[in-house]
Amino acid sequence: MRSTTRLGHVKTVFPIELLRGLLGLIGLGSAFMAGRTMAAVRKGLLKAGRHYAWMVRAVVCLAALAFRHAPDALMIGGWALSAAAFAGGWWQASHPKPPEDLSRKIVPRDE
Repeated sequence: MRSTTRLGHVKTVFPIELLRGLLGLIGLGSAFMAGRTMAAVRKGLLKAGRHYAWMVRAVVCLAALAFRHAPDALMIGGWALSAAAFAGGWWQASHPKPPEDLSRKIVPRDE
């Protein structure tokens, strides 16, 4: 018997593992931005809605990795790397680099 799935041709054009990998990368980036926005919300620089939007994007992309698949290295690695990216984004936003003082390079002073 023939398969009656309507999207059977998609598997031949785009390998599902490639699409899962792309979803993992999008989830990783979203988790990083969620960490950055969490630090900004805690400082009072952003409203919480922006943080929630990044969290929803990250969770949806990472949850899609598990859709119709058993837990595998891609899913576990994606979740683990996303947790590390969230922590990295939080740390980067919490410890900003001070602005460089270019006044002596622009206007040289004779001392």
